[in-house]
Amino acid sequence: MMQDSVKGIFTECIQTQIAAADQLQEPLLRAAELLVDTLLNGRRIYCCGENMAHASARHFGHMMLTGLNFERPPFPVTALHADFGAKEHEAIFAQQILAAGQAADLLIVLSSGAQAPRVSKAMEAAVARNLFIIAITSDADTDVAGLLGPDDVEIRIPSRNTARVSEHILQLVNMLCHLAEQHIFPQELDE
Repeated sequence: MMQDSVKGIFTECIQTQIAAADQLQEPLLRAAELLVDTLLNGRRIYCCGENMAHASARHFGHMMLTGLNFERPPFPVTALHADFGAKEHEAIFAQQILAAGQAADLLIVLSSGAQAPRVSKAMEAAVARNLFIIAITSDADTDVAGLLGPDDVEIRIPSRNTARVSEHILQLVNMLCHLAEQHIFPQELDE
């Protein structure tokens, strides 16, 4: 019985990967272009994630500072801080955006579930400050997509399963970092 469960998990992972490969190429490329334009124009990037996606936001921030594929100068990225063990209010990310965000900066939000109150508040603050937004969401999302403007990008992972979405969020932030490095430092990847 457990063997069937394990095989079912692998099958679901593979099916989600195939669907993502078909559906997410165009939004991923648009997101990478927005990310690179932000960096090349000397603007800052902020990232945050709701619940399980918070760890992926911190991972993304670390990779963008230290490098994914090779040693390079740090990119100006800040992973917004929240202590989910504490009873923090929903505006914790928004306060950080309101304090530091400037017009034409970029906010990257990650949400693996249907509701993302902290991320939604951060997006509202980003809209108020005229930041661009990249949102990586799931098919279950009910909060994030409605806050995006015409110049923003949503990468909607084709799954409602939180575990599959979390796996893809991590994969997508790795891809975004790789694409940024590839575009900004093409000579490093030729070696």
